[in-house]
Amino acid sequence: MKVNYQLKGTHDIKAIKETLKPFGGRCAKIVDGNLEYQIKEENQNAAFEQLKENGFID
Repeated sequence: MKVNYQLKGTHDIKAIKETLKPFGGRCAKIVDGNLEYQIKEENQNAAFEQLKENGFID
């Protein structure tokens, strides 16, 4: 499934991709200040929490 979150500040896409890698997130990109990536539905919540903990999103 494709997800889209508003980024908090400016971040390096490589760091975000490394954060998503253990959860199977792929095709991550930043579009107009939003983070877009694809992930399996069962991993979405865990990836969301990790992105929040790392300060990438609110």
